[in-house]
Amino acid sequence: MKRSVWNRLFIASSFALGLMGAVLIWQEISPEWMRYQAEYYRRLATVTQDPAKARTPLKVLQIYLPEMHRTDRCITCHTGIDNSKMKDQPQPFRTHPDLGIPGFLAAHPFNEMGCTICHHGQGPAVTKRHAHGPVPHWEEPLLAKGLTVGTCTTCHQNISGLKGAERLVQAKALFEEKGCIGCHTLHGKGMLVGPELAETWGKSVDQFDFRYVQGEQTVANWVKDHFKNPQRVSPGYPALGIPESSMPNYEFSDEQIQLLTALVLSFSSEEEEQERPIPARFRVAAGPTPEPTYASSIDKGRAVFKKYGCAACHGIEGRGGIRNKNMEPGEEVPPLIYVAEGFTKEEIKTVIRTGRYPARADASGPTPPLWMPAWKDKISEEDIDALADYLLSLYPESRTARPVKTAQG
Repeated sequence: MKRSVWNRLFIASSFALGLMGAVLIWQEISPEWMRYQAEYYRRLATVTQDPAKARTPLKVLQIYLPEMHRTDRCITCHTGIDNSKMKDQPQPFRTHPDLGIPGFLAAHPFNEMGCTICHHGQGPAVTKRHAHGPVPHWEEPLLAKGLTVGTCTTCHQNISGLKGAERLVQAKALFEEKGCIGCHTLHGKGMLVGPELAETWGKSVDQFDFRYVQGEQTVANWVKDHFKNPQRVSPGYPALGIPESSMPNYEFSDEQIQLLTALVLSFSSEEEEQERPIPARFRVAAGPTPEPTYASSIDKGRAVFKKYGCAACHGIEGRGGIRNKNMEPGEEVPPLIYVAEGFTKEEIKTVIRTGRYPARADASGPTPPLWMPAWKDKISEEDIDALADYLLSLYPESRTARPVKTAQG
């Protein structure tokens, strides 16, 4: 009886081994890329009514870019990328779209620039899974359609007015509106309440905690989920004294989250740029930025408020509403529209220069995650003076009994 069982196990394992061998042999003699390419030429023969096209020899195609340390074999499967006759075909046989921008394809010659410079993905791979998807030991899977706009800054130093980059311009406006620079640094400018944003996309996935992130373990998904709910993704470790994320939950819409994720993708550190050099002929330099002029000190102060991201904690136009856990009073960062009731102009300027820490609502509870940093080394005295004028101007006209606060109180 035992011998019969062993015989059956031997036959089953032999069959499984033979089946695996057959699959491997099939993959070798008919790889995935070859099937895609053969189908492309069959479709091309139909479109051009030239049967000879269907007999085109099949081979791995690649674009070698030594200046950028890249090898792209994307065109092995996307063979029709520059063939206008294939514009109505499904992927991967379709011509690259011109995005409705005249001259777009001529300005972005794929045979010189490759594909991964804009789309990411694993250029040397010749299977869809390895070329597109997040696979072990490859940090840059293919970008989702709505995120590729973030790579425009790889070559274009100024996106203002750049056709095709309108969504990135919207993202930048949202970034400024929410005052992100008030807590984060970007190329060293800003504050260190949060991490340096230029380094986010260049990090390895191993540097992120994915335990509370939904979907694939990619940097893009981590960033998206963190925008959606910062405290869920970064709940902290109370036992170790590590607080939860101090980033407010702004309840962004899905579209806003995608815009901001693309914007984070557009930031790059100096180290990252050195590792992935872009030839000078591809770079489009930004033109000179004219010095802004202001009608009054209040107008200038409004620009300073926006430039240094004060809205991140104090709300748009200082109206407040930003949650700050365990802060006294009300667990919210105070609005600035009533600052004239409690401070003179000189006192306001002192707080801006030196910063201040909020009082705890519960003395035994955690330190409130948001605090007023010291801006004396970041903002000039002239700008601080204008900012104080702007904050005093926020006092509501409806409050008819506005007190006149003096240095003596």
